[in-house]
Amino acid sequence: MKPIQFQPVRTALAVMACSAALSAFAQQPVAANKEQTLRAAIQSNTGGKINVTAILSTPVPGIYAVQSDGEVFYTDETGRYSFVNASLIDTKERKDLTAALDEQVNKIDFKTLPLSLAIKEVHGNGKRTLAVFEDPNCPICKVFSKFLSQVPDVTVYHFMYPVISPESMGLASTAWCSSDRNKTWEAIMNGARPQKDTGCDVTGLKQILAFGAKYRILETPTMVLADGRRLVGAVPPEQFMAALDASVR
Repeated sequence: MKPIQFQPVRTALAVMACSAALSAFAQQPVAANKEQTLRAAIQSNTGGKINVTAILSTPVPGIYAVQSDGEVFYTDETGRYSFVNASLIDTKERKDLTAALDEQVNKIDFKTLPLSLAIKEVHGNGKRTLAVFEDPNCPICKVFSKFLSQVPDVTVYHFMYPVISPESMGLASTAWCSSDRNKTWEAIMNGARPQKDTGCDVTGLKQILAFGAKYRILETPTMVLADGRRLVGAVPPEQFMAALDASVR
C-alpha cells in the first residue's frame, strides 16, 4: 500500500466543486467548542502532521470540510475518518479503508484463470504461485520479468497481454506462433523484436485479451496471486515478496 497522502483529488471537477462548496460553507460556521474538539482530534489522530487552518460545516450532517495549507479534505465528527484522494482514510490507524475494499472487490479467483494459455515457469519447488499479465512494450514488465526469474520456489504463469500498441500484438502473435513459445516470449521480454507473419491461429491470444477485458485488467504488469489479490504496476520488491508469501499462507 502506498503511504497515505493527506491531499485532496486535484481534478478540475474537484476544484470547481470545492470552490462552490466553500462559498456555501462560509455561511454555516462550526460552533467554537465543536471546532476545538475536531482540531484536537485531527491533531491527535495524524500525529500533528496536519496543519488545520479552518473547519467548516457541510450540507451533510456529521461531515466537515477541513482546510489545511490551501487544501481541503473532509472528516467525520470524530475527526478520525477522512475522505482523501477519493478514499476513506482511518487517520488514527493510517489505513486506506477504500483500498482494502477495492482489493476485495477486484479479487480474481485463481481457478478461473485460463492457465492452459499461459507460459508456465517453475523455480525450485514452485509452491508459491502467481500469474502475470505482461506487454512486451511495457518497461516495468521487462524489469519485473527479470526479477521473477530470480525468485526461488515459485510457479509463474506468464500471460501475453499485448494492449499497449499494435507492435505489441505483432510481437505476441510471433511468440504465440513460435515452435518454442516460451523461449521466443522470453527473448521478446528481454528486448528482441522479431516480427513474423506466420498466419497461425491466435484464438488463444484473443481469449487472454477477452479475459483481461472481462476482469478489467487495465494496466501492465498486473499480477494475480494465489489468493486472488491483484498487484498492479511497479510494486516494490519487498512489498511484492511479502504479498506472495502471504498468499500461500
